[in-house]
Amino acid sequence: MTHSANQLKPGLDLARQMAQQLSQAIHGGVFGPGQRLPTEVVLGQQYGTSRSVVREALSMLRQSGLIISRRGSGSFVANTPTAELRLKLPHRSFQSVIELLELRRAVEVEAARLAAIRRTPSQLRRIRNAMVDIDEAVENGATGVEQDMAFHHSIAKAANNTYFTASVNFYNQFLQHAITVTRTNEAQRLTFMEQVVAEHQAILNAITAGDAEAAARCVAIHLTQAEKRLREAPADLFDQTEDNPTSAPN
Repeated sequence: MTHSANQLKPGLDLARQMAQQLSQAIHGGVFGPGQRLPTEVVLGQQYGTSRSVVREALSMLRQSGLIISRRGSGSFVANTPTAELRLKLPHRSFQSVIELLELRRAVEVEAARLAAIRRTPSQLRRIRNAMVDIDEAVENGATGVEQDMAFHHSIAKAANNTYFTASVNFYNQFLQHAITVTRTNEAQRLTFMEQVVAEHQAILNAITAGDAEAAARCVAIHLTQAEKRLREAPADLFDQTEDNPTSAPN
């Protein structure tokens, strides 16, 4: 079955647009379970965009559980069907970032509580490794955004509740810009960065100790503080992230 790609709209998040269109194609049966997607080159030609945009879009689909990647073979539609929840692309605004933080508090606080109780030794190692990855990314001059998302995602997985993981997978496709904004803001002040590191460490310590209430409390504090730091951000913060979307630390 041939996939007829829609044109991406200039000025909007191209990767997110592409991810949503591919998601609709998968749920609409254009690509069936287990079917191989076109190569990155072909997708780039179909959508009239660069391979970096294609890779980012495919990364969003992997995070949402719609596709899997096989080394040397490409990307394939996941064998297990998933339900689709559709939302309009969020505006790149202060209010949309705040609303996403509110959503994360509703989900991730309870996920951390369960992770402290249910996590396996291997899941705990993944959380620890994800935290190390954040530090290494920042030290190497990268944003740490993807590593930050992976840290929180690994906690959700450690809750061992399919629906928590699915919820985080879904809203992760909207988080790239929101976390870039918060991390850009925090990177501008050493005290903010120190707070973020301490908050992440507190979350990890609580989950390691198996302290469910402390884990929930630490995540709640972390996300509340992220909002507080954002409200103290300079007026041109959103211009900075638009001009240099990879500059940047949640």
